[in-house]
Amino acid sequence: MKDLESKIQQALGAQIDKEGYDLVDLIPIPTHGDRMVRFRTLQEALDDFDVNPTENTVGYLIQIRQKRPTAPAGSEPASKAAQQAAPQQDTGSDGVYLPNGKLNVEFLKRNVELLFSAGDYSLAKNILKTIVTTGEWSAPAFYWIARCSEAEGRIEDAKRFYEESITYYPSLEAYQHFSTLLIKEQKDQQAAELLERALNLKSIDKSVQFELHQAAGNSWLRANNPIKAEKHFKKALDLDPKADAIQNNMGVVQLQQKKIDDALRFFQDAISANPDNAKALSGIAACHLAKGDKKLAHDFYARALGIELNNPSAIFHLVKCAYEIKSYATACRILEEYIQIGPINTNLLYSLAGLQYHLGRHQDVRATANQILNLKSDHTGAKELLKLIEPYAGDII
Repeated sequence: MKDLESKIQQALGAQIDKEGYDLVDLIPIPTHGDRMVRFRTLQEALDDFDVNPTENTVGYLIQIRQKRPTAPAGSEPASKAAQQAAPQQDTGSDGVYLPNGKLNVEFLKRNVELLFSAGDYSLAKNILKTIVTTGEWSAPAFYWIARCSEAEGRIEDAKRFYEESITYYPSLEAYQHFSTLLIKEQKDQQAAELLERALNLKSIDKSVQFELHQAAGNSWLRANNPIKAEKHFKKALDLDPKADAIQNNMGVVQLQQKKIDDALRFFQDAISANPDNAKALSGIAACHLAKGDKKLAHDFYARALGIELNNPSAIFHLVKCAYEIKSYATACRILEEYIQIGPINTNLLYSLAGLQYHLGRHQDVRATANQILNLKSDHTGAKELLKLIEPYAGDII
């Protein structure tokens, strides 16, 4: 093969020398290995030319193969499978270069998709950066470079390339991915401002506008700016007046501003739209608690936890209300269920032991108190509970 390469170089060199050109290089492409291995070789060659440009240099891909022997008369034609397995000559639509010498961007894009799906983000990025140099498909190329960087955990690079993509041509996908990264970093104000920029995009339908207003409102809420949050939630409700999640969020905004009656109305509207909205039920409970009605607060916290048990704040307020209104059974049952799914800590166990004591469940008190002491041997409250149930030792089996 080396002799063949030498002969090709000599022959080509001699021919093009007559036309006033020099043969710069001849790049051998592996004939074995999968398509991606061969494509990587091409990419490395292209990168080499990019690093070491030569004035007036044009690259060509030359493909050769040995002539096939003519089939003897009367022999059977090759099978269809064999024909499909035989190497096919690259065409303008399925090669790195087009017939006019330009990079075949569509072909490169298809390879980027394959590489991204296979998790080869580094090579995908190299191809995308080559595409960027063509001036074609630049915004999507920067977007996919950002996606690759994000997949590699290079978050700062990802944010930079998302911004680069938006600068070339703003796209909804770039805004959404960029804002998600900012939210994960708890940069909620930046995320909200970015989502507001996305709302300036033309030709986005109402469902997308709704999602963007909801996300922007949530981000402003986390950024402790209820005024701006309320503005976006109102616009979301204009688009979908029965959206219970937005009605609940409006209730949260009013509650933060101490507008208890307004908050209660929004939470009740959310429940009218969706009776299983546990967050809205907790919001109603919080409103009644703010009004001083601990019995109603207790009952609504219990309803909320009956739908969604994993709510530590609601658990805390339910137990607190139970002690204050001296109604222990419901809180005890729900707390026992919560302890089965939540992380165990001595505070929760001590609250449970106290509820069990008030219900006269002395055997359960002893078991829970001992569990506390196994976690914290000097827990004073657990020791006191054990002393309180000593007179009932005969009742404990």
